[in-house]
Amino acid sequence: MNAFLFVGQGSERVGMGADLTAACAACRAKFAAADEALGQPLSRWIEEGPEEVLRSTEIAQPALLTLGVAQAGHLMARGVWPTALAGHSLGQYTALVIAGALNFSDAVRLVAVRGQLMQRAVPRGAGAMVAVSGLPREVLAVACKLGNEHGVVGVACFNAPGRAVLSGEADAVAVAADACEDFGGGVVALPVSAPFHSALLAPMVPRFARLVAETPVQTPRIPVVDNVTAQPLRDADAVRKSLVDQIEAPVLFDDSLRTLVELGVQRVIGCGPGTAGLKFAALTIPDVPRATFEETAAAASDMRGAHVGPV
Repeated sequence: MNAFLFVGQGSERVGMGADLTAACAACRAKFAAADEALGQPLSRWIEEGPEEVLRSTEIAQPALLTLGVAQAGHLMARGVWPTALAGHSLGQYTALVIAGALNFSDAVRLVAVRGQLMQRAVPRGAGAMVAVSGLPREVLAVACKLGNEHGVVGVACFNAPGRAVLSGEADAVAVAADACEDFGGGVVALPVSAPFHSALLAPMVPRFARLVAETPVQTPRIPVVDNVTAQPLRDADAVRKSLVDQIEAPVLFDDSLRTLVELGVQRVIGCGPGTAGLKFAALTIPDVPRATFEETAAAASDMRGAHVGPV
């Protein structure tokens, strides 16, 4: 009973997935399909950079989605199948592709536009995000209330017990961050281009909602735990609603991990660069075994399979 976890923006790095694409023809084909869908050399930017291009929101999001889909397909071709899926923010789109709810090319184009709209919604430098550690939710609420006296700020992500991210207007975030430090929490500024999962992104919602409405969506064939509600998405309408609500709503990643356990998951496998999702899992569901994509792929007994499944 495996769950695949897919990372969100911030994990991207130049050269990610190079070993996989060198060894796997089907994975190279997936990267080529992403290039075709975007009409841009996404695979070259992933492989060669420059870093500032790869880290731009409209490029990082389809890049991470493409790598996650390629890795998941690689595992499934070798007999490692998920019984449930979850993703952090952008990672939920990757999960929906693997679940058959979104077509890969449609998803690549959708997240590229999502990134563009996010970047344009707030002038560069007007927003900020900070990671906060060591404080419970009720204390974060107090800190945000203090920050709201100076502008918009709220919790963007509940990643694990005592691990959260605040997002909003720069001045308000600074006040809330100072309050968190006064309450004994650790605070680290995040190098982001926009205040994700905050009310400041409201201007992009009408256009993005229209794009989602125009995108073909199916009922997930594998349970996908929703960022917004931390419950499985039951049908296409629920998927559409989640993708729109997710723009402003906080990511309930810790609750989503607990839901995976309720669904019977006995191992979580991290897909994408880095190990952030698995670290949050270690803090939230410590009794559930964890493995990286690389560890899982190396341990798979049959390395000769062909890609199968809704990818």
